[in-house]
Amino acid sequence: MTEASIGLTTTPTDAEIDAAVSWETGEDERHVALTDDGWNLGLYRYHATGTPVRPFPVVMGHGLCGSRYIFDCHPDYSLARHLAGRGYDVWLVDLRGRNQSWPEGGPDRALQWSFDDFVAFDLPAAVATACEISGASEAFWLGTEMSGLAFYASVIARTTAQLRGGITMGSPAATSPEAQVPGVTIAFPQSDGARLPFSTVAGIGPRLAADRSDLLESSFRPANTDWVVTARYFRHGVPDEATDLVDQFRDWMVEGVMRTRDGSIVYSNRLGDVRLPVLALAGAADLQRPPDAVRTTFDALGSADKTFVRVGRADGFPVDAGHDDLIAGRSAPTHVFPIVADWLDAHSS
Repeated sequence: MTEASIGLTTTPTDAEIDAAVSWETGEDERHVALTDDGWNLGLYRYHATGTPVRPFPVVMGHGLCGSRYIFDCHPDYSLARHLAGRGYDVWLVDLRGRNQSWPEGGPDRALQWSFDDFVAFDLPAAVATACEISGASEAFWLGTEMSGLAFYASVIARTTAQLRGGITMGSPAATSPEAQVPGVTIAFPQSDGARLPFSTVAGIGPRLAADRSDLLESSFRPANTDWVVTARYFRHGVPDEATDLVDQFRDWMVEGVMRTRDGSIVYSNRLGDVRLPVLALAGAADLQRPPDAVRTTFDALGSADKTFVRVGRADGFPVDAGHDDLIAGRSAPTHVFPIVADWLDAHSS
């Protein structure tokens, strides 16, 4: 059964779903980035396959309760493979607390982590390792949602000097409590005290995807997503998340600020400190990170070189993109990926 035949099945059977969700990301190399506080982060490298080969790598980070799979769940909808085909050395990172990204000894439910750890340790380690192995002096950061915010925060806190610019996708510094964020404003999943067990979607998620359920509207809009992409992501790409991290996001939404756990840095008050080049994208129908909130953050950035793109029908696109389908939806390869690649081309010389 081919990728195309699976994706076009009208009413998939259980057997077809099982066949569809069998998947591994297609990286060429696997590496480990060691953080200053002793975590081993999984790094997944896609060699440049197109020409000309670009001089600066692109390091790509995922969102809350997410993983690298968002960038490579299907050959036809893979931002990682698209950028490699445009000549970029692409590196996907699994931030701490998912898949292989743990300290020595492996997964431990006693461990907690917060957004502060991503900014102080994970982003700098991932960028430094990608630069060291590729022989580059600088790298671009591409972050969806939480990782886009980590880019802003790392620039403000000056945790790495190797950033050349950043691309953010659905990354508002302040998100309204009315937004539909699972585990934060939506009472699923419930915390067990140490983790929010988002991974429970691995069981029911693929069937919801195959049925094009309206329950997925706040993540992968069924109208803009091949169900195979959604099914694979739910089966392989959704980890449990630390309560400390989710509590931090909840605090931001309730208080209308983005800040460190101890309040020593209020990032949302210092967005003007972000002066690197930025491309900020937002889905017009993103229910988790509404586009108006992304635009407000973008307007506050201090960069003289910044570009905002709202992906929606009113903006000349064929569909109103949602949260995850902004990155991996049906329209992404033809209407979103080229915008990302063209921006990188323009900032690589």
